[in-house]
Amino acid sequence: MYDPAMTAADTDTKPVASDAIDWRPQGFGKTRAAAIDDPLVEPLWAGVRVLAHVDAGQATLRDLDGDPVDDFPEINAALAGAIRAERVVVDAHLTHQPIQAIAEVAARDSQGAEAPTATAVVGQWWFGSLLRGRRRKVSFDPESVGRDPLPANADIAIVVVDLLSIDDQPLLDVPLLERKRILESILVESEFVRRGIYIRPPIDTWIGSWRTFGFNRMAFKAANSRYLPGRPNPDWAIADLPSR
Repeated sequence: MYDPAMTAADTDTKPVASDAIDWRPQGFGKTRAAAIDDPLVEPLWAGVRVLAHVDAGQATLRDLDGDPVDDFPEINAALAGAIRAERVVVDAHLTHQPIQAIAEVAARDSQGAEAPTATAVVGQWWFGSLLRGRRRKVSFDPESVGRDPLPANADIAIVVVDLLSIDDQPLLDVPLLERKRILESILVESEFVRRGIYIRPPIDTWIGSWRTFGFNRMAFKAANSRYLPGRPNPDWAIADLPSR
C-alpha cells in the first residue's frame, strides 16, 4: 500500500528529474519464458504501448518513440480522473481487445462451467514443458510489441500495467510486484481505464480464457524485476499461447 509519507529514501530512488518526460517504455528481452525467475504472467495486449503522465488532473500519453498520442481525449480525461495521486507515470496499452470480464470468465471456468479444452490438456503439458526448460520459438520480434495499429471505429480503452513514479517519487528500483500493489491502491477502474491482470503459476485455467478473449501471447515478468526505461529487460519475456 502506498504511504503518502514515504520518502525517496524509502524507495531507494532519487526524486523524479525533469527528464522523466523522456522516459520510454521498457522493452522485453529475448530470454526464454522458462528462464524467468518467479514470474508474474500477463496476457499480452495488442495495440499501442504508451507511458502516461498524469499531473494535476491532466494526462498526456507518449508512444514507444516518445511521440504524443492525442487521438483519444476521452481516455486522457478518464485516466486523469482515475488516479488517486497528484502526479504519476504509468506504463499502459491503448487497446481494442475486450477488457471487461476476463477475471470473471476465468473464475467461471475454474468452477467447471464451460471449461476451456486447453485447461486440462494443452495448458498442463505446455506449462510443464516450460518448467523443464523446453525451447519454444516465439514467432515475432519483441521490439514490435506495442506497435499494432488500432482498428478504425473500435472501442478503445487504456489498460495500465505498471507504475513508474508517484508524486515525484520514482519507483524504477522498486520490485515489479510491489509497483503493481501500489498501482492497485491508486487506480480506480472505469469504462475507459482498466488495470492489467496478472497471475502467478499455475496458469492452466487462464490459458483457455485468454484465448477466448482473443489473446495470442503472454508476458512473463520477474516479480522482483526493476524498470529500465527505454531498454530491454532480460527479466521480461514473451511466449506464444499454446494452440488448442
